[in-house]
Amino acid sequence: MKKHVLVEKNILAIAVMLVGVALIAYGISTGQVTAVLNKAIRVCMECIGIG
Repeated sequence: MKKHVLVEKNILAIAVMLVGVALIAYGISTGQVTAVLNKAIRVCMECIGIG
C-alpha cells in the first residue's frame, strides 16, 4: 500500500475514536451512566426470570 493511504486510514480511525470518546464523556456528564446500568440490570433480571 502507498504510505498516504495508510495515513488517511489512521486519521479516519483517530477521528472516529475521538468522536466516540467525546460521546462517552457527554453521556457521563449528563448522568446517563445510571440509566444504562438500570436498563442492564432489568434485562439481566428478565433473562434469569426474576424480574
